[in-house]
Formats: sequence, structure tokens, C-alpha cells
Amino acid sequence: MGRHAGSRNTGTPAPRPATRGHADGSARTPVWPFALLASIALIACSLALVLRAGDQAEMPKVNRAASLTGINRPAADTARSANRTAGRSYDVLGGVRLAPVHPALYAMKTKMAARGYVLRKSASGASATFGVSSFNVLGAGHTAGAGGYAPGPARMSGAVSLLRAHDISVAGLQEFQEEQFRAFEAMLGGSYDAYPGLSLGVQPVQNSIVWRRADWTLVEAHTISIPYFHGNRVPMPYVLLRNVHSGQEVWFYNSHNPADAHGPAGHWRAIATSIEANLARQLTADGTPMIVTGDMNDREPFACPFAAGSGFHSADGVYSDGAGCHYVSRTNVDWVFGSPTLDFSGFVTDRSSQTRRISDHPFVSARVTVPATTDPRCRRAPGFGWFCPQR
Repeated sequence: MGRHAGSRNTGTPAPRPATRGHADGSARTPVWPFALLASIALIACSLALVLRAGDQAEMPKVNRAASLTGINRPAADTARSANRTAGRSYDVLGGVRLAPVHPALYAMKTKMAARGYVLRKSASGASATFGVSSFNVLGAGHTAGAGGYAPGPARMSGAVSLLRAHDISVAGLQEFQEEQFRAFEAMLGGSYDAYPGLSLGVQPVQNSIVWRRADWTLVEAHTISIPYFHGNRVPMPYVLLRNVHSGQEVWFYNSHNPADAHGPAGHWRAIATSIEANLARQLTADGTPMIVTGDMNDREPFACPFAAGSGFHSADGVYSDGAGCHYVSRTNVDWVFGSPTLDFSGFVTDRSSQTRRISDHPFVSARVTVPATTDPRCRRAPGFGWFCPQR
């Protein structure tokens, strides 16, 4: 019959159980309700995070994900994150959090950096304190014959020792003749610069300003003519130097007003003093400080008119105000004057230069402090600070 014995086919399929059972025949709980609950919980958490984020301050429109890469990570991970963002507009703050730099500031910093400016919190620079001197080195031409002085070049070693002993950063030298200048260059040419030196010839070098290269860079250099013997005009130097430690700029002027060696020269000295006071007013009109050094061949007849005409005060205490000239005793014909904002201390008249036969003039020096002031070259960056020239 084609079928096995004992088999039956009734033509009606056997009924399926309503639920799947375990091996022992017991019923199982359906899975889909749990999946539905999990989905609802995930959606609720997502909505909570979105609502919470909406309460926070809006960040700059930069890569938000990148700004969070360093939060709550170990330092090593943060460093790797910082490396990955090299070249982007981000800074690592505190080694923990990678915070975005505002795009506008980033563009501004790039533009100003190309001009030599850096971002600073304040436009006020640091103060600067240094040694300044006025010294008539006694020209080589005055000791060419007998007289008890060594030749000019030989005496320069003594002058250099005084500069070093008093830690002089800037000095005004008078009677600094060619052969003495060359001796100075041989000893200190690697560490000091000079103006005019021999750049304008053998006569202007006699009244030069020298400065230590480690402390100053030259910004501007000029001369102004004053009447000398018989009213003949000779150039005197003035330079604008920038202090490399503070970035501040200071004018320096050095002069040798005429003596009476070739007849009375008081009239010419008075004219020279007037020219020098006028120059001082002009150069400091914008607030730039100034120091004046020189063998002025006068004491009170120079100091009081110059202080009144310029508003300057001397390193040894001479000044002028509404009550008149305040003069001090035991002054020299060698002077150091400064503009009103400058502070002098440690004024010294070192006469060892005379006893050692280095010169017939004392070595006059002082410490001067240029107080911290707002750099007029700085540009305001609202909300970020100041862009100032790189020192």
C-alpha cells in the first residue's frame, strides 16, 4: 500500500503550541517587551542630554568634538590629542583641557606675528636699570709731549677698567680721539658699539656715545651742531637706543661745550646750552625718556639754565621748578642729566681717573631707572589683551 504499517494520516495538521516551551515543556516569556523598554530609555537619555547641552553657554563656531578630546583623560592621552591637533587653532590649557582659540583671535595673531607683534596681557613694559657715565678721556693730542701722562692709546686701558668697574651700560665720552677710539675698539669692540665713532670722520669721533651690545640696540642716530671755539660749529651726537631687556627706548645726547682755552667762550656755551635744552624738549615731547651727558665746561651757568629750559634734573640733584633753580654744592663740569620720569641713584665722582693719570677729569657715573610705562607702539586687542612689538 506504499505506507508503513501503523502510520495514520487523518488529513488534518497537528495543532501548534501557543508559546515556545523549555525543554521540560514549560512556557517562555516573550522578548519583544524588553527591547521596546530599552529603546524608550535610550531615547529619554538622549533627550535629557540635548536639553542639558542647551543650558550651557554657546561655544565659538569651531570643531566642538575636537575641543572636548582632552577632558578627563590621562596626561599621556591629552598630549597625544594635542599632537593630533597640531596646526589647528587650539591651545592645551593646564595639560588637561583642550580649549578652542577664537577664530578671530587666531587670524589676528597670525597677521600681527608677521609684523613682529606678540600678544601680551598688558601694554606696560618692564622697568630698566643700568649704569650711565660721562667721561672726558683727555685727548691723545693733549698728551703727545711731556706732561706726566701716558699716550692716549695706553691710557684707554685705564678708561676701560673704569667702565667695567662701575658696570657702565651707556657712556658719553669726550676728547675721544681717533687713536684712542681704535684702542677702545681693540679692547671692547666685540661688546660695545659707538656713534659716531669714525663713521663721520676724525673730528666727530671725539664726542661719541658708546653702549653695551648685550643691553641695547640702535634705533636712530643723529648729530646736531653747536658753536665751539670762536663760534665754529661742530657736530654732537644723539641716539635712540632700545633696551633689549625691557623693550623701552631712551634718547642719549653727548656734548663737549667749548672751554676758554682759545679766549672767552661763555657766550658760545650759553648758545650751546640753549640748543641742547631745546633738543631735549623736542625729543621728549612724546614721552620718550632722555639722558644728557657731557663736559659742559660750566657748573651753575650750565646746570640751572639747562634744567629750567628742559625740565631735566641731574644725577647729583640739580633741578628747577617754580621756586627757581635748586643747586647743589661740589658739582663738576661733567654732567649727567635725565628727563623727569627717570630716577637716579648711586651718583659717583670717581677721582681715581685723575690720581692714576688716566685723565685730567673725574669719572662721573650713576645708576638710572627707567620706570615701566605703557608702550605707545602697542595695539589694543579688545577682549584678548595687547599686541606689542616683540622685544
